[in-house]
Amino acid sequence: MTQRLSNDEVIDRALSALRSAGARTAEVFLREAQSGTVETKDGEIEVVIARGERGLGVRVLDGERMGFAHSSDLAAAGIEACVEQSRRMSRITEPDADLRIASRALDVADLAIYHAGLERRALADRGAIALAVEKAARGADPRITHFRKTSYLDAEVTTIIATTTGVRASYRETTCGAMTSPVATSNGERQIGYHGEGARRLEDLDPAAIGARAAKRATDKLGAKPFATQKLPVVLDPWMAQSLLGAIAPLFSADNVLKGRSLFANKVGSKVANERVTIVDDARRKGGLRSAPFDGEGTPTTTRTLVDKGVLRGYLTNMKTANKMSTSSSGNARRGSYASPSRIGPSNFYIQAGVDDPKTMVARLDRALAVTSLLNLHTIDPVSGEFSLGATGTFLEKGAPVHPVQGITIAGNLTDLLSSVVSVGTDLVFGPSGLGSPTLLISELSIGGT
Repeated sequence: MTQRLSNDEVIDRALSALRSAGARTAEVFLREAQSGTVETKDGEIEVVIARGERGLGVRVLDGERMGFAHSSDLAAAGIEACVEQSRRMSRITEPDADLRIASRALDVADLAIYHAGLERRALADRGAIALAVEKAARGADPRITHFRKTSYLDAEVTTIIATTTGVRASYRETTCGAMTSPVATSNGERQIGYHGEGARRLEDLDPAAIGARAAKRATDKLGAKPFATQKLPVVLDPWMAQSLLGAIAPLFSADNVLKGRSLFANKVGSKVANERVTIVDDARRKGGLRSAPFDGEGTPTTTRTLVDKGVLRGYLTNMKTANKMSTSSSGNARRGSYASPSRIGPSNFYIQAGVDDPKTMVARLDRALAVTSLLNLHTIDPVSGEFSLGATGTFLEKGAPVHPVQGITIAGNLTDLLSSVVSVGTDLVFGPSGLGSPTLLISELSIGGT
């Protein structure tokens, strides 16, 4: 039986094979993950899954051509085959003078993203968390009658990167999360809610809060009434604001900017939002769900203010786009797996907390719409910023809920929307994908009714 190579031995063998093959500029990326998932439905455990994954990705830069290959076969022969495949690919890809492999030594900081012991929890304990979420949802409102699905998951991940130019670093991280989709029933009407949260430590995950929030999402939709087409102030709670923020995050990608796929292209130094809006990407946030000491290319991560009091200050870059823009990489080459090259993406991406009390800023409105879901966010035009989104919400008077509304559309332009954010709450909340926002009040949007 072939002896299993350690992660460091895999890296050493890959580097040795690259050097033996004459690859002077190359990168080796290893990721190992252990994860567990439990799914429950209506008080019963339905699915229990334990997974283990380990693999290697190799990039070779030959002149101006980049070759990439990956493998989960980490025996000596598998490593050598992966190296050879990446070298072959580097001979046939399109040349690009801006391609780079990291050559800067890394100082790996402690970002509080790893907590020992999470992976050793019994699967039964994981199931108990999912069941606790369901119990909380049922306890929050008697109209919660059943569930589409409830799940708990956790993972421990090790990432190592090394290059033939002397870079070598690693980090470990843990994550856990729970989510549920309860169904609320009343007078023959059924509505589905959803809510999920994530954390680095189990102690920071609150099953009771997750269940209660999901139940409210479902029950808040019951009893919807027709809603006339009109213009109203719109309230986005932190979770709804996160959905919108996730939709606009790609507009900050330098790759999209260079390709003319972003309305923020050529607008650095220009006002793109209300002065109350500051947007930050912070991969160095302690305990952040998307924090990491280095990115998928081995570049040190950063804390970067992209919009400062309404003014665009920059973009998210990797090594290639940074070279094209004659700047330094912001460390935003995100890599979801060893099996694929990195792409530009945000880390802990959030709207900075404001100074307004969320309840007070809503209570002073005569009439408003609190949005409870946004649909088809992917249809926002990235160049013009135009959007027309399906939505549900709750009609408010003096901050108090009057009745839910469904089947509406919210239309406008992203630039106008960001400029119309007139109040920013103090209640900054981060979601399971690393997006964060406080409550936002938009002065007015066009709402298409039924």
